[in-house]
Amino acid sequence: MNITRRDFAIRLASLVAAGVAHPALGQDELQSFRSLSARLTGFSEDEIDPGLALDIMEGLRAAGEGADLGELLLNAAVETDNDLARRIAVAWYSGMHPNAAGTSLRAYYDALVWRALEYTRPPGQCSAAPGDWSEPPAGFGQ
Repeated sequence: MNITRRDFAIRLASLVAAGVAHPALGQDELQSFRSLSARLTGFSEDEIDPGLALDIMEGLRAAGEGADLGELLLNAAVETDNDLARRIAVAWYSGMHPNAAGTSLRAYYDALVWRALEYTRPPGQCSAAPGDWSEPPAGFGQ
């Protein structure tokens, strides 16, 4: 069976549209996702880790959310109050990222919840100095 370039392009486009495959993520798309993530989380774009952003995007695509993600990125300036936007914010704050099998813990220590709660650390993470637990947290009581 001979497949022409045109047939191949049409079939590939249909896989992308169905969310089965996606083209290589470009810097513009990653930057758009980081901008959207910053708006959803309240953190600046500089605080949104590009590697984790890529993991979340790939996880959403693997979970079958590719088409909805593309639509959200195109309409992010208008519409961010939907279920997918909330799941993206939860992924950033919890470190639980979507994937084809459901969810996986991808960023426990780097989850944004620990930056939002400046007075605490993730359980299991050592502090900077012995006995610092006996001092009140920075900014406490101000």
